[in-house]
Amino acid sequence: MNHRLGPCSSSHGTAICGAILLALILATVAVYRLRLHRLAPYPGPLLSRLTSIPNWYHARKGDRHEWLCRLHSEYGPTVRFSHNSLSFTTTPALDAIYRSKAHIIKSDWYQCVRDSAGGFESTFTARQKSRHAIKRRLLSHAFSERALRDYEPRIRAHVDCWIERLALEAKSCPIGFDLGDWCSYLIFDILGDLAYGSSFGLVAGTGDRGVAALVPKATGGWYSLGYHPITKLVRYILFSTRLGPLLGGRSFHDNVQFRNFCLGKLKQRRQEAAKLAQEGRNQDMFAHLLNGQDPETGEGYSTGDLACESVLLMVAGSQSTAGGLAATFFYLAQNPSKLERLRREIHGAFDEEPDIRYDAANCKLASLPYLRACINESLRLSPPTPGHLPREVVGEDLPIEGRHVPVGTTVGVSPYVMHRSETYFAEPLTYLPERWTEQGTHVAHKTMPGFAPFGAGPTGCIGQQLALMELSLGVAKLLWRFNLVADKGAQEGSAVEYKMRDRFVGQAEGPFVRLVQSLPEP
Repeated sequence: MNHRLGPCSSSHGTAICGAILLALILATVAVYRLRLHRLAPYPGPLLSRLTSIPNWYHARKGDRHEWLCRLHSEYGPTVRFSHNSLSFTTTPALDAIYRSKAHIIKSDWYQCVRDSAGGFESTFTARQKSRHAIKRRLLSHAFSERALRDYEPRIRAHVDCWIERLALEAKSCPIGFDLGDWCSYLIFDILGDLAYGSSFGLVAGTGDRGVAALVPKATGGWYSLGYHPITKLVRYILFSTRLGPLLGGRSFHDNVQFRNFCLGKLKQRRQEAAKLAQEGRNQDMFAHLLNGQDPETGEGYSTGDLACESVLLMVAGSQSTAGGLAATFFYLAQNPSKLERLRREIHGAFDEEPDIRYDAANCKLASLPYLRACINESLRLSPPTPGHLPREVVGEDLPIEGRHVPVGTTVGVSPYVMHRSETYFAEPLTYLPERWTEQGTHVAHKTMPGFAPFGAGPTGCIGQQLALMELSLGVAKLLWRFNLVADKGAQEGSAVEYKMRDRFVGQAEGPFVRLVQSLPEP
């Protein structure tokens, strides 16, 4: 008897064959990545050694830095946290990856950042070292010592205005308020003035304060997208087709909104260039960029490249410095004895509040040891960029810690994780500014090498001296006039953390404090 298979039976058989084939492929990939891959000897969680999904999940969740910290606590100083990625926590690794002239480039993750900024290249997104060096030399004029001297009076004026507004806020909110929001308003206004020639008006309340909250929302999208298991396909769909607005979600629209905000300010700045020059108010960052020339071609920045620099400068310069300022106030409010010691140092160094300056003629503020110690310790516990900046090994294997990391591997060091290493910091979870002073009992010769809140090497943050100026002026002027009282009570000496979400830049709430006008105890 002749039995013929119907179409349903044929389809069922095809499905079974397809499932078997898929299972064989997955099993082969699993065996290769676990046993035969050149990273197989490195320790890490089973799922992370198989796929990049856990890495992407935690990047999207915003706790990737904490996840990496837990992995290093379990597996040691080197962890395979994705099938083709290694995380390190030592200074030799930091030097090899970021400071050396080894065959390393920025990873493909930076292409995602570039795509999200319109596809143009900036200092931050330039992956090749030669391209980055050219752009950094051009940008460095905006952060030279001379430029910082020009910026200082303007920054100081913004801080003075901020202090007066905080005095009003303290009177209207005697039970306390979110000082972190006000830190963001201050830094945004400063950047608006320095980058575009006019303040955004956030401190005064005349501008749209919602723009300050856009940065972590905008960066969070492309930050996690860069680690997506099929990032190239998703990037193409979002940035190279018309489906981006439909499929990109809220973060896509936040990114577009923030980019358009920056582009609008840049357009206004270019239109007012002649007027600002005539008024003598053109000594800002973009005066250097608008007048700069590319060393390779002799041409200036294209509109697209300038726009991309504009967006990335706002991202890196605003949230990172505002976060460092807020973190410093948080830890000081939690440690009243250290707060009081710092206030005594500031009042002992200056006779009047207007004397607090950060310029070449009066460098006293920059030389206050305990002020710098408190800022450093805050940046150690809550670094502006908590996750690592990924690099890719190219050309030849990279020697790290006595082993050769193969070509094609993505590597990095997380400041958040390294700053919590007992190898470099005694009592790493405790806020101890004394570790940075010569009189401290926790000082060790190996303390500084493990400290990298602004990155390391030739690709480290170009604006860190500007950030330190803003942090020093903001902390000193506020503590000259006010005492800080933690809204929920201080927990002196405890391992209380200023919790951040990793959105490339750290995102946090608070600190919630009360400001009380008072002089320090004698």
